Amino acid sequence: MADPERLPILLQQRNDLTQKLFDRPYSCITYILRAIIYEKLGFPDLAAGDAYRALLLTDEIADESFEYHEQALQTYTWDVANENLLDELGIKTLRGRISDEDQGSRNGCEAVISTDKGDNLSIDDDIVQQLRWKCFACLSDYLCQCGCLRSAYDFAERGLQLDPCNSICLDHRRRAIQRFDSMLLEKDRNWTRRTNNPREELPNQGHARRELYPWNDHEPDRFTEESLLFLDREIQKVAPKCEVRAISLPILKSSTQSNPSPEPSATIKQLGLFAKEDIAPHEIVLQERSLLTANNRLHDPLCDACSAPLPPISALEKPLPTCPDCDDIVFCSQTCCSLATTLYHPAVCGKPDLEAIAKDPSPSAATNALYLLLLGRTFALAETQNIHPLELTETKYIWGDFTPPSPPEQQHARRLPFTFEDNILAPLHLLTKMDVDIFASLAITDTWIISTLFAKFRGVASARMDPRTGMPEVCAVHPMWCLANHSCAPNVKWEWSGDIKFEARGGDDIVQWGGRIAEARKEGGIKEGEEVLNHYCDVDLGVEARREWAAGALGGTCVCERCIWEEDAEERKEEKRPRGGEEAEGTVMERWR
Repeated sequence: MADPERLPILLQQRNDLTQKLFDRPYSCITYILRAIIYEKLGFPDLAAGDAYRALLLTDEIADESFEYHEQALQTYTWDVANENLLDELGIKTLRGRISDEDQGSRNGCEAVISTDKGDNLSIDDDIVQQLRWKCFACLSDYLCQCGCLRSAYDFAERGLQLDPCNSICLDHRRRAIQRFDSMLLEKDRNWTRRTNNPREELPNQGHARRELYPWNDHEPDRFTEESLLFLDREIQKVAPKCEVRAISLPILKSSTQSNPSPEPSATIKQLGLFAKEDIAPHEIVLQERSLLTANNRLHDPLCDACSAPLPPISALEKPLPTCPDCDDIVFCSQTCCSLATTLYHPAVCGKPDLEAIAKDPSPSAATNALYLLLLGRTFALAETQNIHPLELTETKYIWGDFTPPSPPEQQHARRLPFTFEDNILAPLHLLTKMDVDIFASLAITDTWIISTLFAKFRGVASARMDPRTGMPEVCAVHPMWCLANHSCAPNVKWEWSGDIKFEARGGDDIVQWGGRIAEARKEGGIKEGEEVLNHYCDVDLGVEARREWAAGALGGTCVCERCIWEEDAEERKEEKRPRGGEEAEGTVMERWR
């Protein structure tokens, strides 16, 4: 993160450059300048997003057949005429090979390309080439900082294609390899490289800070009287016997930290769902339908709106409603058809290129495909209703597991899985296929908005597995359902098929743990004033397996009453176990990744 003393200046520079992009959205140079500021603020992921948009604009400038060529060329001409902008990037408009002292900066923003290889380029073409090289250099640097080492290596290679002897791109390529080598040597000091092509071994999965960005003025204070009243009105529509309250929950630690149990005083303010009157065993507590859904199967018989399975044709008295302008868009009911027509479908109607995006992915890509499709549905809802994506009822109040606002030395920084392909390339490709101008729409499609939405989805989205393959095939965000907090001894169970439902547990549904006698809790149900407790994992698993399963949604290791009791019981059992080289028992869970 940035030096606290410099932080206000950098934030102001970031805001000024953002306003310039709102005014002149096709400015390649302004994107590069903002990328530099993002990197200084400690957000290399956002910097990479800006550097890639700048790279796309260099293509728009150079090729008159591209969609935004005229706008990009006009803005570029103005930028080139403004010597101050060129000076800020170290752009040289005179030809000639640069000297060693001109190649200074770490991120490649004070170096220029040699152009003494012929007289085929005009001065303007020379500047475009320099801008392209800067984009490659910046991308390789920022992606390396994120841990996306293979992408960093590839962009350094593309920079070297423009200037094979450039020391900055050579250094970035070398740094990606060295970082990976260091990671492996930490795990095994005897490790040696087994291939002559180091790129083959480089990982592409990195991380970004899970951040409530200082400039995000769309995130509400969920604990104000106004917010709680709004949420109470919404909850009455789906759970009339419940109310929303503010509560304190423990700050969770990651599984890599020793002693995952938090200090008693380490708490964070959260929302919870409470019964305002007695709820009987097996009574439906909540029933909610959401249009923020997605499925990653290309031709599966699912409702386009709520993702409920469609009934077989033989069971239908009359045909299901469809969209006449789209292929294979079917709804389970006229209600879903009307809601789709009103709330999201016009933004994607008649756009066949969208149909196959993120569909039928490989097993390893199934989860990220669903998050991408949720992003697409969010932008469709926002465009159709003319609402900012972060202001939608479906997204505004949900929890994003952001890094708590505390001094850096006290922070356990939350991290968001990040790759160039999943977090930058795929979202921009999706938006382009939706006919969204990714430059002029910056106020609603900026990289930080996409990252904020991904953080929220990963914290609360529920998924349904394909029983044939075990792959996640459908997911959804139910904003009222996700207000219920997690426990490994929940008092409700849930089912999702179109509507998502909470049913109060009772009888054999009650989770037994801690050696407690079943008869003592046979009554079940939820008493007035008790919290409604959901579950984000299979509660029949052991404590270690449950914690591993739920960690992604919870943002850390579960410390519910049951987990703490069973962890202590395991430790007591371990202390009594004979020491004779016996093989330790453990729980192995195969978890879909």
